[in-house]
Amino acid sequence: MKLTSSIRQLQDAVSKVAQAIPAKTMDPRFENVHLSIESGTLTLFATDGELSITARSDVDTSDSGNIGIKARTLQDFLRSMYDTSVTFDIERQEISDHGTVHIKTDKGRYKIPCQFESKQEKYEKIYDISLELATEELQDLIQKTIFACSVDGMRPAMMGVLFELEGSVITAVSTDGHRLVRCRKSSSTDIAEKQKIVVPARVLSIIQKLAQYETVTMSIDSERRFVRFISGNIVLDAALIVEPYPNYDAVIPVEHDKYMIVDRSLIYDSVKRVGRFSSIGDVKIVIEGEVLKILAENTNEGEAAQEELPCTYNGEPITIGFNSRFIEAALAHLDENEIRIELKSPTTAVIFKPHKEEEDDKLIILVMPVRINN
Repeated sequence: MKLTSSIRQLQDAVSKVAQAIPAKTMDPRFENVHLSIESGTLTLFATDGELSITARSDVDTSDSGNIGIKARTLQDFLRSMYDTSVTFDIERQEISDHGTVHIKTDKGRYKIPCQFESKQEKYEKIYDISLELATEELQDLIQKTIFACSVDGMRPAMMGVLFELEGSVITAVSTDGHRLVRCRKSSSTDIAEKQKIVVPARVLSIIQKLAQYETVTMSIDSERRFVRFISGNIVLDAALIVEPYPNYDAVIPVEHDKYMIVDRSLIYDSVKRVGRFSSIGDVKIVIEGEVLKILAENTNEGEAAQEELPCTYNGEPITIGFNSRFIEAALAHLDENEIRIELKSPTTAVIFKPHKEEEDDKLIILVMPVRINN
């Protein structure tokens, strides 16, 4: 078998599918990039057993066949090369499934081992729900939720993002038990019956990198166990998290009687500076009148910091403590200049959201306070 392409074209396709390859595996099936050659087309495929990525690339060939090459070997070769025309001449050993790929460029000759494979028979799942999303909207949805996913393997449902599909609205939710994000977007597809799926954070992280075309098609199988994303010539299939997601609605307070409006960049920069002076990473926030105070101290080192900012506040004076990293992350994922912070008591969850009325319900970030020493 022989095929001709360019280094850059192959490098792009291999780098995309190789994101499905696990960092460490004892199973050799998951170490390879699988190449399926048909007239004029090269299909590349890689999987870790739960997530798989397929990419197609046009090549110059009239042959057909299927081989597997170690992903790391192929990637290392392609990364080290400059962009030029390259020819793969694949030779099979006698009475064996093993073979050699003879590689020819304008300046060199190389060879790497390969394994001949039978054509992969893929079980075609029935995807009964499919919706088309603008790539920019999907990227924003992922970016605003993925940071709050849990990394605790004992709580697998919270290691992903919950997608609720109902009518023409997509609601994405993530939480790690200390903070919660709910983000809503409009969809062009009308889903009659409410659907809930939990997509692993790793899958969303990969689709963020792969989605480079204007739209992404997201499909869900009939048993609600798999999801498929299609972007251009890239197809990503992945297993969903099947554990039930916590009832997040019960966590969102509905009776906040205090709110503050403040400049997002001012409070973000202030928390970032003051938080560095805390021995445990917590900051104390005191709101009184139209003044917001942010304080922290490290008693072991004799360090302390305090800053005052202007704000608009409508309630009784309140003192409340937060993990500074959680506040920084919440503020970093709000895009508007002015934000609204809703509070009730020093022990009740606090809601961060855009101040614009039309954005009120589209994005909320909830952060749990921490106990502070007076």
